Amino acid sequence: MSKNRTSQSGQTMLEYTLVLALTLGVLISLGFFVYVFKEHGGRILDLVSSTYP
Repeated sequence: MSKNRTSQSGQTMLEYTLVLALTLGVLISLGFFVYVFKEHGGRILDLVSSTYP
């Protein structure tokens, strides 16, 4: 019985670790996209404002 309980405990820890890693990956990806689109928007505004002095 003790071996089965240890196996389940290891599986639970692995699942929590995987979920944490995936959540961090998604948050980092979203942060990257926000940064890229803000930079792109700034470039577009610079281009539009430089056309009409």
